[in-house]
Amino acid sequence: MLFIWALVLAGVLQERELFAAADPTSLLPGSWGSWCHEHDTMHERLDIIEEKVIKTVEHLESEVKSLLSIITETTSDLPIAAGTPLIDIFDDAS
Repeated sequence: MLFIWALVLAGVLQERELFAAADPTSLLPGSWGSWCHEHDTMHERLDIIEEKVIKTVEHLESEVKSLLSIITETTSDLPIAAGTPLIDIFDDAS
């Protein structure tokens, strides 16, 4: 009878180890919390990068608009001599 109890106890312990191996969170207590913390930290960093990208794009848009307005003002102020043909710079006459 003692032998049977020893086998049952061994079976229960073995079954518990199998379930523990199948559940990695039970093997490393606190690992779930550290994973969540790393995940949250990564999202915070991505949010910071996203804000910087948005600000950079807005800055570049304003610079491009400023340059285009300067180009437009400059080209409209150029004197055109009478009788000279207008040249289309985008026309591909190669």
